[in-house]
Amino acid sequence: MNKAAMKRNKEDSTNVSAEVLMQTRRISKAEYFLRLLFPARCICCDRILPFDIPLEICDECKKDIRFLRNFEHIFPAGSNIRKVYSAFEYEGNVREAIHRLKFGETPHNASVLVDLSFPFLESFLKNETFKSVMKYDIIIPTPLHPRRKRQRGYNQSELIASRLSYHMNVPALKGVLVKKINTPPQSRLGRGERLINLVGVFSVKKPGLVKGRRILLVDDIMTTGSTLEHCAKALKNAGAAYIDAYVVAIRHRS
Repeated sequence: MNKAAMKRNKEDSTNVSAEVLMQTRRISKAEYFLRLLFPARCICCDRILPFDIPLEICDECKKDIRFLRNFEHIFPAGSNIRKVYSAFEYEGNVREAIHRLKFGETPHNASVLVDLSFPFLESFLKNETFKSVMKYDIIIPTPLHPRRKRQRGYNQSELIASRLSYHMNVPALKGVLVKKINTPPQSRLGRGERLINLVGVFSVKKPGLVKGRRILLVDDIMTTGSTLEHCAKALKNAGAAYIDAYVVAIRHRS
């Protein structure tokens, strides 16, 4: 999905201070004592952190977090996805944290990244009329092929979806949307190849869990939007009422 096709929400978030990130949660007593034995590390640079820091990100890395100008992005007419919500640019230390999540065997990064972004996206994820009510019935992560998941040891989108489920009190369902073909990673392909690489590779294993449901589809990053669109098409064909998406970060490419 190119930038020209995206209608940006008018909310301007450029003045959001990274200091807000450190006020998003408090550590429990159990976690406090656990950190005395196993010190927390920054999700970006891996340095050891003070044991009482609220979120696992150091002061230096926090300064380099790059927020998107707008947190809500509208897909073009005719798409299977209505909106995508995201807080961060896929640049700087957020990019490093996601890279370490996917390839550095640091699954805990998923929870921290969601904790960082959720306060900025919470109002978008609630019903526009009843602000205390979530407007989604289920959360579904984008799937990995079983072979890729075995190699990595986990699906990072499932971990992200699980943490969102905690914040939103909306069930996250694994194994409903599946990837049938082990395609080349989208990150290794050009724009044209990305658009055809995923045609027909996703399917819904349990249509009864999808039919008539309002779905929040979850992934780690979005570049062209091709992965989200193909996943949403499979969900829509299975009878989903509508599909929006959440991604940790958006990468802009020409």
